[in-house]
Amino acid sequence: MFTLLVTMTTTKKLQPKPVRKATSEVTPVTPSQPVVITKQRDFTHKEPVIIPSHLDEIPVISAASYIKDARNRWYIHTVEVKEVWDVHVNLFNNAKPHILKAHDYVVKRYQELTNDG
Repeated sequence: MFTLLVTMTTTKKLQPKPVRKATSEVTPVTPSQPVVITKQRDFTHKEPVIIPSHLDEIPVISAASYIKDARNRWYIHTVEVKEVWDVHVNLFNNAKPHILKAHDYVVKRYQELTNDG
């Protein structure tokens, strides 16, 4: 004989989250202090540092060349995906009338066979 033991537990009632007020209501907005430039930085263009590869036959490209290459590859990817999308849209538009015609024929034929039986 089996005995079923059921224990009941109570759950803690959840409290609603406090409503946050906008920061301007909590603390008054004070005007910021004026910016004082204490050091002037040199913004002259510097040649990129090319780190030599540990493999002699593999050249290392600069970061600018790498970014340009990545952008070109992304552009090629976008063009190819658009072409694939257009081919699928044309395939769908060309197949749709034939599929609808076949569907209508099957439905009509099924209704004829079930009404005769």
